[in-house]
Amino acid sequence: MKSLEIPFIPQQKYPHSKLPLQAISFEPWNRTDKPSCNAEFSISHYDTGLSINYIVTEQVLIAKKRKINGEVHKDNCVEFFIAFENDAGYYNFEFNCLGSVKAAFGKNRQRRRYIPEKLLKIVEDNVVVAIDNVNNSKAIKWNITINLPLSVFYHHNITSLSGLTCSANFAKCGDDLPVPHFLSWVNIVSQSPDFHQPLSFGEVTFMKKDFYIPAINLTQAV
Repeated sequence: MKSLEIPFIPQQKYPHSKLPLQAISFEPWNRTDKPSCNAEFSISHYDTGLSINYIVTEQVLIAKKRKINGEVHKDNCVEFFIAFENDAGYYNFEFNCLGSVKAAFGKNRQRRRYIPEKLLKIVEDNVVVAIDNVNNSKAIKWNITINLPLSVFYHHNITSLSGLTCSANFAKCGDDLPVPHFLSWVNIVSQSPDFHQPLSFGEVTFMKKDFYIPAINLTQAV
């Protein structure tokens, strides 16, 4: 099983540039030997939530500013799945490259319950998009930093992530792009694209409060 330790970093300091990047590179439904795009993420947690930064490079950018819990998966989209400890239910959060969000909870792909709009309105995100007009690749690079407060996990009474071991996955998709693609942090065995495979999730451990990765110098990361 794929595993990852998630460092604790105080809320006022998000040194994602100092954190190691994790590749979202499995494409079980790609029928070619060419990667659809390049996608990576870094993640940390703090007293009242967690922070994820996705970095994506691809050739096409198509997105709409959608209402909360709209069809963001049709756009250039990144996703986060997490199940707390031994719970059969899991949360999924989806963000397009404009910051529109969709989130739900349930035990499988069906019968999922949307996270209430009032909770998703307090989710913070920051988006940066850059287009390379110099190199022949004409690549589009975008990144989104998402801060999820603990309150969005409203089916659980979680006051701290410190010390928890959970199962999770991180994904990149674009259902309505000219060439749809579906990338995953963990490998998924399925006949058709489907990230809702909790048995395939990797293991993530939220490191205890005040335990920092030695490579991170917080005094220089503000």
